[in-house]
Amino acid sequence: MQIHGLPPFYSRKYDLKQHPNFKHTAKADKKNAFDLDRLINRNRRPGLSEAYEVYEVSVPDEALVYKDEAILNYDDLDNPDAFV
Repeated sequence: MQIHGLPPFYSRKYDLKQHPNFKHTAKADKKNAFDLDRLINRNRRPGLSEAYEVYEVSVPDEALVYKDEAILNYDDLDNPDAFV
């Protein structure tokens, strides 16, 4: 093992399979692996008895123009004075 600031030395490694909670890891059993899709149901729809509201929104055409367009001009990256 090598730790910054110390000379390298030999160390016996702890066998993780001997740990009492190893059975709860994904290496012990694949069903213990984290699955984001099981956590988040992207196809969720409201039930028949569930209340929800629908809002209509209008946005003026002027608001659709991106005001910070000049920031995204990557040609200016070569010129350090461009950001002053």
